[in-house]
Amino acid sequence: MLSCLLVCVAGLSAIDSPLYHDLLPYQGTPVSMEERDNKGNLSIAATYVDQGAWHGFHLPDSEEYYGSFTGPLFIAQEYSLHLSDSIQRLVLKEAETGLERDFSTAQRHKIYSRPDGLYQEYTWADVTVSLSLGFSDNRTSVVTTTLTNLSNKAQRWQLVWSGQPFQSHLKLEDYQLIKQVQQWQTGIAWTLNPVMDTWNIQLADASFELWFGPKVEITVNKDNSYSAKSAAIELKVGQSVELLTAQRYFHTQDERQASGEINWLQSQASLDDNRQRWEQRLNSGIQQGESEFRQLAAKSMVTLIHNWRSPAGALKHNAVTPSITYKWFNGVWAWDSWKQAVALSHFDVELAKSNVLAMFDYQFTAEDIIRPQDAGNLPDAIFYNQDPARGGEGGNWNERNGKPPLAAWAVWEIYQQSKDLAFVAQMYPKLVSYHQWWYRNRDHNRNGLAEYGANVHPAHIKEGKLDRAAIIEAAAWESGMDNAPRFDDDVSVQVLENFNDKGELIGYSLSQESVDLNAYLFAEKEILADMAALLDRNDEAKTWSSAAIELKKQIRSEMFDLQTGFFYDLRFNATDSFLMTESGKGVEGWLPLWAGVATKEQAKVMVDKHLKPQQFSTKIPFPTVSADSPNFAATQYWRGPVWLDQALFGLLGLQRYGYHSEAKTLATRLVEQGEGILGQSPIRENYDPLTGDGLHCTNFSWSASVLLLIYQDWLNK
Repeated sequence: MLSCLLVCVAGLSAIDSPLYHDLLPYQGTPVSMEERDNKGNLSIAATYVDQGAWHGFHLPDSEEYYGSFTGPLFIAQEYSLHLSDSIQRLVLKEAETGLERDFSTAQRHKIYSRPDGLYQEYTWADVTVSLSLGFSDNRTSVVTTTLTNLSNKAQRWQLVWSGQPFQSHLKLEDYQLIKQVQQWQTGIAWTLNPVMDTWNIQLADASFELWFGPKVEITVNKDNSYSAKSAAIELKVGQSVELLTAQRYFHTQDERQASGEINWLQSQASLDDNRQRWEQRLNSGIQQGESEFRQLAAKSMVTLIHNWRSPAGALKHNAVTPSITYKWFNGVWAWDSWKQAVALSHFDVELAKSNVLAMFDYQFTAEDIIRPQDAGNLPDAIFYNQDPARGGEGGNWNERNGKPPLAAWAVWEIYQQSKDLAFVAQMYPKLVSYHQWWYRNRDHNRNGLAEYGANVHPAHIKEGKLDRAAIIEAAAWESGMDNAPRFDDDVSVQVLENFNDKGELIGYSLSQESVDLNAYLFAEKEILADMAALLDRNDEAKTWSSAAIELKKQIRSEMFDLQTGFFYDLRFNATDSFLMTESGKGVEGWLPLWAGVATKEQAKVMVDKHLKPQQFSTKIPFPTVSADSPNFAATQYWRGPVWLDQALFGLLGLQRYGYHSEAKTLATRLVEQGEGILGQSPIRENYDPLTGDGLHCTNFSWSASVLLLIYQDWLNK
């Protein structure tokens, strides 16, 4: 009710409210196909994309480009690149005299964004020109140009558009971007030269198109540039006229043929539908709270939608990638997907489901020709291109390892929002198979405590022998905590081969039972019990519940150190095991609180002893390594920075054990002290726990997911 009063009292819908304008900094003009900072992020901070499209645009940042949307950015299968500085620059001419109206001379102008698109408005004494860019489908963006006569006499105007693609990719000698230009009565298509440079650009028979209305004269030049001139547009006194143009990007000509020609009436209806969709998202995902917190929730939602990619190449379902602006993150990772799906379920439940299904499309089966031994498991990451072993040409697809088991959590949270029992029924057997894989392939000593490890894979063999370093690397990747101190290679860690009952090699484990992994598995058992009960599989529900009780006992008794009052991984050998206290305290030690494994006494000890500014209650709380550890490094990936998913688990753990005020205080501090979390800056991959500085990649999806969930749990008041 409060939210409605704040927005509706001014007669505005949520999508129209200035509260949700300019959530991200879209301003910028590309100067080459690929301009990045030293961390691999695109130099232009944000790109507007919607509907799962593979191309997007920016807002102009200089007067020279007023009246146009800069770009586009397009994704060359797995890499974000720019096609042009501005592929559709608009000039407004007086039809009778040919005089150009300079947009920079407008008496008033507004350049802004809303969740549903990019907008520009230019007003002189006699005329207003308004432009909006939105997406009508997953391959098409539409620019709507509206002219309004403000004078007391009739007017005649002409619109002229022009643009030119970049010629080449600066990192590839002799590569020319444009193969050919095709022209027809109402449009232009640039076909891009095929190239398969695995780490820079990947194109098959891709094309980019511009579509204009029927009364436009198009001229294409030898340098691949063009101009398009409209017929004279007559405006009566007070009259407005609206013109639509479209931009489309296709990976292949098969995609192009399937999309058919532009239907302008349908495009307009689709834009209207999408605006209504955004209205519903904002109303369902954002209820109340302080305006800056509601803006953060909207920015989180927008970030997730910008990173949404529709089916293409090997991606069979709609899915959210980690970041469109970071070079290596235009694929789909397993545990990213689970966290993203939880947040998506609060405002777009169908996209949340699809995000889960995109990964499960590649769940391994016993009939898999490459890894039947991994039946039930999933790849670490999937991309547009499969790897050579699967018949593709990609380098980013990864089956060397899995990722932590959080899929059941995601499916259960989707059910909580949707009450879609059919989805639970669809996913339950897949989740059971996924859960069982851990005990078949990653429990070396069969004691019920699983280990991180690696799959059987050529990358793990060097000169005919096991490559110890490669397997330890894959195991760290499998944990998701790539360079955490507990995965440092020291003499005590063994690389162990795991065999099935037939004596066949089925994978590798480290001699290390990880507390986070087993806490995740405990949570999955409880969730699977709930799902089984929901599906009237009561015997299975009892079995899962019993197994959860046994695992809880093991974690409580074997993974908690009484002397330091903290949970740790266990190192084991053939005869003994010991807690890895020498590696120092890591944020993984808080997972037993999130899962509900810890006793009340253990939770109290942890809060009393370790939730201090010198340890885990840093400026940005829950650093990946306790700030008093000799291994702590505030800016080195998983050796200190705060990853918001782990912070969320810590906060939820506190709340679960009754530390509500502590959780709210820390959640609020995280949001208020993290650089750019509030305001217009992009959401970052992780944050310096001591200074709050944003680190690594920009526009990061799982951080956005966590911030939306923090809003839902603690700031929505």
